[in-house]
Amino acid sequence: MNDNHSRFEAKMQTLCAVRDDLKDRTLKYKSTKNRTMEDWFHRVMAVEKVVKELESRFTEKQQTSTWIHLLPRSKLSKQMATMCLEIGELVTEGHQLGDTLVHKVAERVVKVTAPDISYIPTLQGVLDKILLDLSNEDLKAVRVIGMLGAGKTTILQNLNNHEKVASMYERVIWVTVSGEENNKENLSIEMLQHVIAERLIMDTEDATDAYKVARSINKELADVKYLLLLDDVKAELDLELIGIPEGAKGSKIVMTTKYRNVRLPSCSSIEVKKLSQSESWNMFHRLLSLPNDVKGKPQLERMAHKAVSLCGGHPLMIKMAARIFKSIENHELSEISWSDGLQTLRRWPEKGNNEPMKDLLKFCCDHLDQEHKPCFLYSALYPEDTEISTEGLLECWDAESFLKGSDDAKIGGRNILRRLQNLILLEEGATGKYVRMHKLIRAAALNLLSEDRKDRYLVKTSELQQKLNGVIPKRQCVDLWTDKEWISLANNSLDNLPDAPRSTQLSTLFVQKYSKHKKISDSFFQHMPSLLVLDLYMTEIMTLPSSIRRLSSLKVLYLNGCNVLKELPGFIGQLKSLEVLDIRGSGVGKLPNQILGLTRMRRLLVSFTMSTQDNYDVLFKLSGLEELIIDVDSEMEEWCNTLIEDVVEKVSTLPKLISFQFCLNNMVIDVIQVVDDTVKIYVPNERHLRSFLETRKDFETRSFQVYIGCFMSCGPEIPEFYRYDRYLKYHYGRGENDAINIILCKVDAFELINHNDIEYLSSNVIENMDYVQGCLIQSCNNMTTIVGGYHTQNKSLLPNLERLDAIHMPKLERIWEGHVQPGSLSKLKTLVLCNCPVMTMVFCNAIVQQLRELQHLEVQDCCRVEEIVMCSQDVSSCAFPKLRALILCNMPSLRKISTRVAWTSLETLKIQDCPTLKELPFDMSSAMGLQSIEVDKDWWDDLQWSNSNVKERLARCCFFRQPT
Repeated sequence: MNDNHSRFEAKMQTLCAVRDDLKDRTLKYKSTKNRTMEDWFHRVMAVEKVVKELESRFTEKQQTSTWIHLLPRSKLSKQMATMCLEIGELVTEGHQLGDTLVHKVAERVVKVTAPDISYIPTLQGVLDKILLDLSNEDLKAVRVIGMLGAGKTTILQNLNNHEKVASMYERVIWVTVSGEENNKENLSIEMLQHVIAERLIMDTEDATDAYKVARSINKELADVKYLLLLDDVKAELDLELIGIPEGAKGSKIVMTTKYRNVRLPSCSSIEVKKLSQSESWNMFHRLLSLPNDVKGKPQLERMAHKAVSLCGGHPLMIKMAARIFKSIENHELSEISWSDGLQTLRRWPEKGNNEPMKDLLKFCCDHLDQEHKPCFLYSALYPEDTEISTEGLLECWDAESFLKGSDDAKIGGRNILRRLQNLILLEEGATGKYVRMHKLIRAAALNLLSEDRKDRYLVKTSELQQKLNGVIPKRQCVDLWTDKEWISLANNSLDNLPDAPRSTQLSTLFVQKYSKHKKISDSFFQHMPSLLVLDLYMTEIMTLPSSIRRLSSLKVLYLNGCNVLKELPGFIGQLKSLEVLDIRGSGVGKLPNQILGLTRMRRLLVSFTMSTQDNYDVLFKLSGLEELIIDVDSEMEEWCNTLIEDVVEKVSTLPKLISFQFCLNNMVIDVIQVVDDTVKIYVPNERHLRSFLETRKDFETRSFQVYIGCFMSCGPEIPEFYRYDRYLKYHYGRGENDAINIILCKVDAFELINHNDIEYLSSNVIENMDYVQGCLIQSCNNMTTIVGGYHTQNKSLLPNLERLDAIHMPKLERIWEGHVQPGSLSKLKTLVLCNCPVMTMVFCNAIVQQLRELQHLEVQDCCRVEEIVMCSQDVSSCAFPKLRALILCNMPSLRKISTRVAWTSLETLKIQDCPTLKELPFDMSSAMGLQSIEVDKDWWDDLQWSNSNVKERLARCCFFRQPT
């Protein structure tokens, strides 16, 4: 009965934790299963009543004799055992319900990437004026007008992120209103509604037309003080049709446009003008990061000012000019190289026409070399204002064989990416993992694409194509797909794709965010033998068409965000060329065994939830896998930790894996990384390390870093880490483990941190540290001696150790105990002891004689140390013959440094907060090489001297600290 009670009690604690967690989460999230959730809470309440009754009976039985109530106790025990099963089922169900809470309540503000404009008065002044107008109760809207590339969007981005805005409004909603740059119309009402509903996290699944969606949006915003930011408006907008309630609770609208005829009711107008010459120069100077020595070279400064003048106050042109000068080879500060940069700018088109930016961009695009040009053009397939995953972009470039000239495709791709960013043809996104393409640059790219590929591409993103279908016969719609090599139909609301287009040349197809799609015709992929990249991101497809098995050349398949797609069909295994598969955020609950037929699969991205984690074991049999990313869709920390431990053990069997990541809600955990031919591995505990040692050969041939019990992001703490090729960090360990000893034989550097159940390093550990050069021991709270208890007569210990740091060691009494074999610590050059509060002496007789290479000794915050070197008459005065630096800080009990040592090589002495140290161990013949003594003046004046000549000699190299 006692055992059953213990299990019953633990289960109930878990259930209560799950219940409380779900209650907290329902305050933050919208549940898709409200009735189911309420029913679960009621059943938990019912169980709690039964549990209280059983607990009461258990307490009563505990207070009476076992012999008297044997049968009743047996009955109660069985009841508790049965209740354990019921509670366990409720816990499992609660976890599964938690997985359905995926719809977050809309955040007040979603921050966007925003360049700093505080140093540009023209742009900052517009932002300040908008903020002023927003506080004007008589105004309902603000119009920001300006030419292409004037900085309107940048101003709006800064407004979106402004703290004052976040405090004024309950919802800040960003909407990019325009479609393609060449299109002079806004996006459709349906598309704008979709963007707003997505931002507000509204479920519009049941709304069958724009009118019903408008009513839903109106209802959502009616009681909310909102700020609606409309970027790049090209024509009059009917906000009522979209569903925007007029001026609710002081709500406001800010829009940007380049057309003077576009206005809103009760609207102020602010114009963004060209930058002044001084502003242009400041912007150019900041973007270029001009070194100070340019000021000493008048010719260079003159050329830089000419370059700025050629930009005519256009911010985007200034950015491009700065990039051109910044990309000059080796950043040469010479007149010839800068003159070349200036000539490049002078070849820019004349700015006398109405649209100088378009001509300039076309000029820059035309002058891309043949290696970079297809990569740039391909980037324009993504919808306007999209955050483009850099890894995804590189995968597509590689699939299209744009990177075939490089030995390592990804390195070559990143070099091209940097080149395009240097020319600002691509910009960094919200994080370093994404890039963006400015809408003007994308427009120029699409123009160039139409010249370069003529009729071989089709880009119709963010457009209302059903109008086109209503005008053009279906036969002609099908013909639009014929002979195309690239097709991008992202962000469309097209009702029907062609049934079986004859797209025999098609290599890339983007069909992203098809909000009205439930099914693609089974014959759709029948005539696409050349397809290499298929991106179905966030489409609402429920099944994959059977014709997908015909895509024998397909290398990259994106199904991420397809939350209605519930399974991968078995015929997925027939895609023999597939190298990249992304099913994160999809509804796929299980990987079919046929996926083992994907022998070329090298990169896989999946999502794990509590209800699907056991359905993915087949992925650990993909022996050719090189990269694995697992999104963990749960906030249950305990479950996440258990999952990580389980998966790390399984993934250790994949011999070719060079990148493995867990992506949790608030952090990314790298388990495996290979960077610059160094393999980095994180394992939760020693058991997982053994699995890696048994299956991977990296540790024999490569540099490596192994992190046990701490994430890679913690990073090495050992000083001068760059010196070590093979490194082990052992965090929160317990006891001994053979796997640790095996890897210690191979490492150059070893960190032991928070290992709280050892008193000293065991003989097994020490004897395996022959090659260790650097060692950091920190916060091992029960360690009394680093090396102790050995009587090995025939083996020197730590023979190659060059640096030893012992930090925050509350019970450390000494460094070494017992016999010291000759050769032990014979190469130690640096010793640092910090915060060892029970240590009374640093060196004893036995160890002093071994430290002939010691050059740096530092002892800090060791409050009970009374003497640094305590040695007998047997020790030569020439001990520490190479010691150059001695640092002693915060040592309140220190009375003596040493009476025997001559300090023949000492050059630097630093003493601070050692009040009981009254004399220095130097005479007229010792410490002749001292060059620097750093001390407090009051302490120096109170020192006792047996010879005033010694004081006078040493005073010449004293540096007194300033009193704090």
